[in-house]
Amino acid sequence: MARSCGIHIDQRRFHVVALDGNPKKHRVVASATGEIPYGDDPVEAVSEELRAFARKNKLNPDAVQLAVDSGMAAFRSLTVPFDDRAKIEDILKFEVESDLPQWDIDEVIVDYLVMASKPGVESQLLVTAIPKSRLERQLLACERGGLEANDAELDGSALFEAAHASGCLHEGSSQVLVHVGDSSTTVAVVDSGRLAAMRAIRAGAGPHADVDAEEGEGELDPELGDAPSIAPAEAQSDDELAAARRARLEQTAKRIRRELGRTVSGVQTSHEIEAIYFCGHPLETLMAEDELFGVPVRALEAVPGAEADEVSSQELTIAYGAALRALGGGELRPHLRREELAFSGKFERLELPLAVFALLLCTLLGVKLIVTIKQIDWRDEGLIEKGFPGDMQIWMEWSNAFLLPQPDAVPPYVGRLKLPDEELLGYIRRAEAGQIESQTKFQELSTIRTLMNDRLKRLKTEIGVVSEVTLPQSALHGSMLVMGKLEELREQIGRFGIRSIESEYKAGKDRAGKEDRVEVRLDIDFFADTDVQAAQAYTTLMRSLKEEVWCDDFEERQSKPFPSGGGLAYEGLRITVNVAAAIAQEEAERAS
Repeated sequence: MARSCGIHIDQRRFHVVALDGNPKKHRVVASATGEIPYGDDPVEAVSEELRAFARKNKLNPDAVQLAVDSGMAAFRSLTVPFDDRAKIEDILKFEVESDLPQWDIDEVIVDYLVMASKPGVESQLLVTAIPKSRLERQLLACERGGLEANDAELDGSALFEAAHASGCLHEGSSQVLVHVGDSSTTVAVVDSGRLAAMRAIRAGAGPHADVDAEEGEGELDPELGDAPSIAPAEAQSDDELAAARRARLEQTAKRIRRELGRTVSGVQTSHEIEAIYFCGHPLETLMAEDELFGVPVRALEAVPGAEADEVSSQELTIAYGAALRALGGGELRPHLRREELAFSGKFERLELPLAVFALLLCTLLGVKLIVTIKQIDWRDEGLIEKGFPGDMQIWMEWSNAFLLPQPDAVPPYVGRLKLPDEELLGYIRRAEAGQIESQTKFQELSTIRTLMNDRLKRLKTEIGVVSEVTLPQSALHGSMLVMGKLEELREQIGRFGIRSIESEYKAGKDRAGKEDRVEVRLDIDFFADTDVQAAQAYTTLMRSLKEEVWCDDFEERQSKPFPSGGGLAYEGLRITVNVAAAIAQEEAERAS
């Protein structure tokens, strides 16, 4: 499982390294390098290769870091009188705008590295600027390849991190790090383990460097003479192409040697330069020498286990440094993904569309609410004063015309309410005229119904139809319920005989706070061939009575066998019946 992935996209080559572990202890999970075919769209070509690499190695890293060619960037030194990073971010573009006349300041990404700092006094910055369009294309290639970069940096800072992790940067000495790319060479000077300077030499060792040069990148050095072109052409043979490439590499090596001489002689370090470390394209002309300007030359072998994948460790150095930073390590803090190129997660990308959609939805719902309220108002009362009543207003007028007397009608109409109550009549007239603003027409109709029901209840109370005095439960009804149950169970319990049945009303106050009940006392005989069958008939009756909602209690009694056999006798069975519950059940069944 890969936790981080570093991607280095050069002009005609790309390199990928996937790591697992932590910044101090990690291992290379997978690595790859490949060429971008000449003439193909770099974005499509790189995205296809990255997609195939991720699918082959089943990669789903937590973080991805992109390293881009330093030859695309411009470097400037800047000193500011403070060390607050927030203030530096605020004034950075304004301070370097005059130093970048070749670009529109709004079309470039400006980043910085702190080279030295005095807390609260000043900071010495190495400012880097890169066109947004070039960085955007490389970020797009990673995104389409399924390995979208969380952040991006120049290959110079990734080179420093890789060298720092390899342990070749020592305290008390200085080193020069050189990465030979396709169209440019990145040089970083390290003094006592800290980055002291960085620059890009417009000379590379990749194929077609002269053909793909942009804005002076990869141009021939007039002081070194012309070199044969190595652009692919059918007219050139393999020998001619090889000869042209050797000539190009010799010229590249001469220019790099010259620029390195300027760097070594011009850079100010507090310690002597211990060694010059090379990585990237293997330039045999330079690597074959033991010393350059009196400084030992060594190969930078920073990637552990890269040879196991048949990939040169020197070629993967930049990608390895980027993967280290994505893993959470690193001494520097470059940040090229900013402004409109800033990284955003899946949900963050949906925030703006969702916000716009939510705003439009709220607007639509607001308009719909206003229209609905207007429709409800029209359906409710309408425009009474203009002679356009609403639906509920028409309903109320016809309902009132049916209820109230109409003496002006021809012939006069008496109405359902011959003598309406004054309170009810006054409310109806105010409602018809639209004088009750606190209620809708539906609420007014409900209020009219409530007033009528209240008046009807008062009248029923006055004439005695409705009384608060509750009648006692019927003892006859209670006994009929028990007898009806016996009749219902005749086929199940067989032949029986009732010797005595008594029913008595029991008031609630006589029963320890319980409600009114009817108590039925029963003497009954069950006839059967055996006593067991008679006992089963008794059990069936007892269970059936207990299942009824109106049976509150059933007091069991001991049986007495017949002297001559053939049945059982039960005396004094007590059955407590709730007649009110039985009546409520009957009303519910009739309603359904």
